[in-house]
Amino acid sequence: MNLAHTLATLHSGQTETSIADTANADKAIADSVITEKLAKPLRIAVLLGDAVNLDSHSAQILGTFVERERVQICAANANQSTAHEPTLHESKMHEPSVHEPSVYEQRSLTALLGQATTAIEQGKLVELTFNDANLPQSLYLLDGLRAAKLRLHAHAFIAGFAAGNKVTGIANAAVENVAAVANAALTAAKRNPAQTVQHQLVAKTLNEAFVALRQGVTALAARTQAPLYGKEGENQQTGYWFSDQHQARVLCLNLVAKTSSQTDESRHLNQSIVLTQGTQVIAPKALVDENRLFVPISGDSINELKAKLFQWLSSLEIGALNTSFASHQLAFWFERYDANATLALVLMAASIDDLKLEAKAMLSALESDAVRHHGQHFKTPAGSCFTAKPLGDAGLTFVYPGVGTVYANMFNNLHEYFPALYHQLEREGDLSAMLQSPQIYAADVKIAAGMSLSQQAISGVGASYLFTKLLTQVFNIKPKMALGYSMGEAAMWASLDVWQTPHAMIKATENSDIFNHAISGELTAVRRAWQLKDNESIVWNSFVVRANSHEIKALLPEFPRAYLAIIQGDTCVIAGCETSCKALLATLGKRGIAANRVTAMHTAPALLVHGQVQDFYTQALKPEALEPKALEAAAHGSPIRFISAAQTAPVTVDSHSIGRAIADTFCSPLDFSALIQNATEQGAKLFVEVGADRQTSTLIDKISHAHAGQSTVNEATAAIACNAKGADAITSLLKCLAQLISHRVPLSLASLMQPLSANAAPLSSAVSPKGEPL
Repeated sequence: MNLAHTLATLHSGQTETSIADTANADKAIADSVITEKLAKPLRIAVLLGDAVNLDSHSAQILGTFVERERVQICAANANQSTAHEPTLHESKMHEPSVHEPSVYEQRSLTALLGQATTAIEQGKLVELTFNDANLPQSLYLLDGLRAAKLRLHAHAFIAGFAAGNKVTGIANAAVENVAAVANAALTAAKRNPAQTVQHQLVAKTLNEAFVALRQGVTALAARTQAPLYGKEGENQQTGYWFSDQHQARVLCLNLVAKTSSQTDESRHLNQSIVLTQGTQVIAPKALVDENRLFVPISGDSINELKAKLFQWLSSLEIGALNTSFASHQLAFWFERYDANATLALVLMAASIDDLKLEAKAMLSALESDAVRHHGQHFKTPAGSCFTAKPLGDAGLTFVYPGVGTVYANMFNNLHEYFPALYHQLEREGDLSAMLQSPQIYAADVKIAAGMSLSQQAISGVGASYLFTKLLTQVFNIKPKMALGYSMGEAAMWASLDVWQTPHAMIKATENSDIFNHAISGELTAVRRAWQLKDNESIVWNSFVVRANSHEIKALLPEFPRAYLAIIQGDTCVIAGCETSCKALLATLGKRGIAANRVTAMHTAPALLVHGQVQDFYTQALKPEALEPKALEAAAHGSPIRFISAAQTAPVTVDSHSIGRAIADTFCSPLDFSALIQNATEQGAKLFVEVGADRQTSTLIDKISHAHAGQSTVNEATAAIACNAKGADAITSLLKCLAQLISHRVPLSLASLMQPLSANAAPLSSAVSPKGEPL
């Protein structure tokens, strides 16, 4: 069908697959499904038409199309009095006043997509115009191959569609017809239903159908399923749309329009559109906005900072006269920020009024003797902070938490702010498996709580890997040292570009006898150590107790099946036979908090699998990890020093030394207090916990304070977490960055500043992903 015939058909009022036609159709053919008769799947590129998502290059290309010829399909206000068909027309024609008819009068979306396909095959650009929440919106459709030649990164592709109608007076028949139409669309698109996410919703008008189509395209471009399931903020556990490596995300959008009739029967128009992901990632959300304020202020003296704070407060008073806080006011202070200044403070708040209070509290702190002369660090619950004696980055140390810190729905909205990073990590490995997403992001939060030891270990390493890449690549933060708590040592080597194929260890850990049987599960290593018979059971548990390690060690000979597993500041962890552990606690006169976790790590029975653990972690290294010059460049002039709990000196970077250090730590009691003291004596000052939650940060603070008077190193230390369970992930991250800024750690503020600049291009155009599966 050519364009002239298309236009004539539409203007003559003929409706090839409209509801009006199907309403008068014979009931004998009411179950029919209409699909496009195509020799190959469609590949129609779809671009979101709003200015936020179209970069300057895309706009220029589309402008060229408009100057030549384009075709518009309009869905107008349904409240107008005169009924017209939705109109497909040339761009040079004046846009007619178009009324969207009622459900019996309207043309179906799939029918108009069929007409649009003809125009696209003729090299034309099709624009769908409609309203979403009373705001005008557009979707641009063009041939996928032509879009590629024009270097236009599509937000999604239409791969196929189908329509069908059902007259029914019985329950479930309409549901069956929806499935039939969806299968027809998937068959036309040559897509496997098993690898497809299907979403069904009611679209009674053409405008509603267009809005649904836009939501589907946006979901694919944002790599998030959340918009498909309720309003923003609901069901956010389905946030990131994980996919198998090298497999495209596929969405089958099922639209149902139920109409009334004069009889007891109901009529349904079912439409299914198959969308696949495009190569364009939607622009990231702004880290800093009117509800999440972040203001860095630098100076070479406290007096200079005070003067700038007074200036800032004055600008807030002026800004308060406006109805909203202008982003250029934040941009002004970002531009004035000097990364090389001696001192810096950061103000954080959730509103302008709160920001004023934060600024006034900061002024009081700057005038206090504790902050001004004794170097006491000032920090508010909102995140504002300052230190008069910054630690710098000379002792910047990444700390990797151990097993058990991951939690349900952890940082599930992080991808909305860093889509390019998630895209990169998906190219490098199986991101879903790395984070154990089926368990962590399950609708039932109890599933995450019931994860096995191997699943927790994998997910913990995945969380640390993700945050390491975020801090080092997005914010350009370079550690000088690194250490891990227990299994955190493995996360350290996997995350800091030392192991050649860290992703290969996911499957290995899932299938490992060590994690699933020997020191967890049925505890075969423990059965061997205790020489148990097959019919003798083990009830294993571990307890956190506030007690001195020497007290516990003195009692251990009386309880051979109880072990001192971990020493951490003013608390210890004992593990072993639950009855023996409880008896030891009773003798000690202490109460213990049960961890209810089955793992024999850091106990004597684990020594039986030392060789297996060493072999497991003896991995091939990246060539650059063996080159001192590369490591020096990565760490701003000095190689990263890797500290292990198993030895005093830094670990030599070779496969055998790394494997042995991990095995020694894994199979021996862990003295985390000694590890932190050793790291401090080697120059570690600023500890940044890289992973889920903030458990090791709390421990390090306690250890540092307890040994402040005993240590031969007089300089202060500080521990900072980049995540906290129960808190907003982005706010936690910003609080971490704020403290690093106050300690004068070099880092990039580009991702914070760019959304604030009115002249900045959308971030999506800056990252233009390559190599997305299509």
